[in-house]
Amino acid sequence: MQVYGVTILFYSVVYMVLMILPFHVITLGANKSEIGMIMGVTMLASMFARPVAGAMIDRYGAGRIFLTALSVFALSLCGYFVADLWVVGGVRLIQGVVAAFFSTAMEIITIRLLSDQVRGQGLSLYSLATVLPTTFGPAAALYLKDVMPMMWIFALFLAMGAFTFIYALAISHQPSLLAAQAKPPADPVYAPVFASAPWRNRDIIVSSVTMMFASVANGAIFTFLPLHLEAAHSPYGSLYFLAQTLVLVACRFAGRRWLPSDGTSPTTVLLITTLLAAAGVALLAFSVSLPLLLLAAVCNGIAFALLYPALLTFVSFAVPEHGRAFLIALFIAAADLGFALGALVMGPLAEQFSYQAMYITCAALCLCACLVFIFGNRNSAASLAERSPI
Repeated sequence: MQVYGVTILFYSVVYMVLMILPFHVITLGANKSEIGMIMGVTMLASMFARPVAGAMIDRYGAGRIFLTALSVFALSLCGYFVADLWVVGGVRLIQGVVAAFFSTAMEIITIRLLSDQVRGQGLSLYSLATVLPTTFGPAAALYLKDVMPMMWIFALFLAMGAFTFIYALAISHQPSLLAAQAKPPADPVYAPVFASAPWRNRDIIVSSVTMMFASVANGAIFTFLPLHLEAAHSPYGSLYFLAQTLVLVACRFAGRRWLPSDGTSPTTVLLITTLLAAAGVALLAFSVSLPLLLLAAVCNGIAFALLYPALLTFVSFAVPEHGRAFLIALFIAAADLGFALGALVMGPLAEQFSYQAMYITCAALCLCACLVFIFGNRNSAASLAERSPI
């Protein structure tokens, strides 16, 4: 619960910044493509940093990593006080690296704290902690935008970041957390993680590509939907994000027992979630009326509630104990890449054509994610003994 608490505090700041920043950079003269670049560079940096984070966690343990990441995150928030697009872009890049180290470390700590039998439920609850701030973060950020100067908002973010680091430091010395943060025991026959050839593990490849395609839609929603609704003179942006998050939180909590926690393929869950994501994103392209927006929020909420924890649990059983952090980090990097492409690629697409064309493209990619998993997965129920070596 304390791990989940730190995660909630960290992502409260992350999601509020994510919602405020497009409006801030517009005041600095950014166009749609530049907004996409500034927002997308975070996940792009995170994608490249995750394998490094995983390798360092495997070598040094998770304890120092997540505390250092939180301290750098708090300091980086000072950069938003500088009214320059290049500085803002640099801050976003730093925060992408920070997010990679923090979230990878916290997921490894969560896995080590739990038995195999409840790993799926525990990772689902961890994922719930990462999105719980979206129940209030986006709505609160949009409210603050209307009632407070931008610099005051950034000062509030800085205070929240500092408090998160202090809280994490206070709980990090408890015995159970110290054990979970420790590095794995030395193994004389263990090959270096970079020699473990993740491309030979079909489960990791298929799961990563599936997650990447689906994450493009998620990135496009968070980056451009507020701007899309504002351009369409729709006042329902806060309602959409509130509805999607409430559905996501409820499904992630209630649906945690539906996730296989024995290493078997979550084919049924993946089929349902990717099709729902495709339907939800397509609805955003066709109408911004309140009924269809709420229906889209329900579809997307269910889809993104179950998709990530289902694949993460599956991958956690498909990798060996030694080098686990590195290999799981590669999977999470694929999710980061998809989210980044949702901003970096979909921004120019929206500027060249329209927001409607952008969301139709995202819906098509969700369908591609469905096809990748169905045709690329072995649908095997191999035992852990058969699957642990690479």
